[in-house]
Amino acid sequence: MNRWRNSEHRAGRYAAALALGLGALTWGIALTLVTLSVRHGDDATPVPAVADLPTLAAQVVTLTPTPTSTPTLTPPATPTATPSATLIATEDLSARAPLPTQPPTPTAFVAAETARDQAVTQTSAGCAPPPGWERYVVQPDDTLFAFVLGAGGTVTVDDLMAANCLDSRYLRVDQVIYLPPGAAENAPPSVPSGPATDLGLRGPRTPNCPCTIVVREGWRREQIADAINATQTLFTGGDFLAATGPDVAVPFDFAMERPPGTSLEGFLFPGTYTVQNDTTAEQFRDMLLSAFAANVSPQMRADAGAQGVSFYQALIIASIVQRESRAPEIQPLIASVLYNRLRDGNRLAQTVTVQYALGRPGNWWPRVTASGLEVDSPYNSYTRRGLPPTPIDSPGLSAIRAAVYPAQTEYRYHTAACGGGVAFAVTYEEHLANVNCE
Repeated sequence: MNRWRNSEHRAGRYAAALALGLGALTWGIALTLVTLSVRHGDDATPVPAVADLPTLAAQVVTLTPTPTSTPTLTPPATPTATPSATLIATEDLSARAPLPTQPPTPTAFVAAETARDQAVTQTSAGCAPPPGWERYVVQPDDTLFAFVLGAGGTVTVDDLMAANCLDSRYLRVDQVIYLPPGAAENAPPSVPSGPATDLGLRGPRTPNCPCTIVVREGWRREQIADAINATQTLFTGGDFLAATGPDVAVPFDFAMERPPGTSLEGFLFPGTYTVQNDTTAEQFRDMLLSAFAANVSPQMRADAGAQGVSFYQALIIASIVQRESRAPEIQPLIASVLYNRLRDGNRLAQTVTVQYALGRPGNWWPRVTASGLEVDSPYNSYTRRGLPPTPIDSPGLSAIRAAVYPAQTEYRYHTAACGGGVAFAVTYEEHLANVNCE
């Protein structure tokens, strides 16, 4: 700050300068809170800026240490009016005429985003990946060394760091990097996967119980079956899959809300369960369903209608929210993003639904690369509008609450923040700024 020679006005001018400085500092901090993106671009005309947002349109939410107990979300006193349009379950884009603002295909979007990111990297950081390298979004447990192995030893860890302008060997989840072709697809799992057990094997077996079976939040049915096969119970994972399969009849009214031909995916409530030597697969299934009934009240199920969806559709949203974040304070915001995109008619573009489609024994949640985004599946939310046909996992209570009582926002995008936490944005332009950590 320049020095003021006129002592008569010095105090007043210092005060004004200080106010201006604090204002600039506040905007500077806000503008630096940006994130790396895991989601692809908007599928319709960009949403206009919202004038009544209390803060900047792009917001970063920093996660605090996980509390010892789940915060209680208070349902609205009276449900809001149901929107005039009910969200559709799923739609195959190949079966309909192009929209006036037809979005790019996943491959085209990735190619465009790759060119943009490479240009930004080259101009801002003074380096760029070699020609032909592919864009990749870092997923949990990824390591540079695994990518070196996936590339067949044609590059080193130092090569990957130099090409991506990395100053650390540690990768952040959702970070965008560039890899040689095939490096991600062929990279070995950084965390050993469970054995590819025969999930079709049926019992009875010789039991050795009491046995404890832990069903974790975000597990799909097959993972529960794997856990059963690893435990010396009377029934097998195959018995459990049969007992929870399509159209199976169970004495719980909420399970009857699911469409014909669907399994009990989504209703198998996470928790720790103890079974005895004579416990059957059907009895174990009913333990999980009883826990669901004890935690998800009829009122909560009815309140889903305020969002313009059935409870089963809300459960699908909850299962996506669960895989996207385990933080209860973030989940209502992620749910708001999904609802806003659905109501806009946009594709959800959530990688976790593609992972569900690509999952196989031994690796139920695989890495997803550009080619994986083209998989022909009703669970591919990059190529189909609306919701997947079923939940993709067993969501916990906080994720279900988030889907029934989402935050009310204008956000259309969410992504991991460069400095930690999660960033949310209203417009695609803001989202691209988050992608590039501008």
